[in-house]
Amino acid sequence: MELFGFGPHLMIDGYDANPEKLRDAELVRRVLDELPEEMEMTKVLPPFVYSYGPGGEDGVTGVVIIAESHIAIHTFPKKRFLSIDIFSCKAFDMGKALRRLAETFEIGRYETHMIHRGKEFPKDPELARKIVLGEREYLEARVG
Repeated sequence: MELFGFGPHLMIDGYDANPEKLRDAELVRRVLDELPEEMEMTKVLPPFVYSYGPGGEDGVTGVVIIAESHIAIHTFPKKRFLSIDIFSCKAFDMGKALRRLAETFEIGRYETHMIHRGKEFPKDPELARKIVLGEREYLEARVG
């Protein structure tokens, strides 16, 4: 078991995607509804999806809150681009998520960025307690 680190944050920038699929709010909603279970995550609320357009860049923004954090999708059909964030406090199969999204939106090429959030976040409650007590003792010694 990993003692420290909050969790992975996968960011996907998708290029040359299918513009019709990027305009499809129902498709974005369905992906956000199904992906948490496929990734063994826990959906807390139904997805919120908003279509924006005409008169500017049309597209869709959607997010689903999961117990582990969130998944967000932002589409830009005129530019055939989308950005996706998957942030979780537990590890997940990033390749599986990427394949699902690339196939669904017919992404031509993509860039991924992955960071580990909260590198110093202790996952062991007893260890966290010791760290907090140690910090308090240190501060008391400095003030006292």
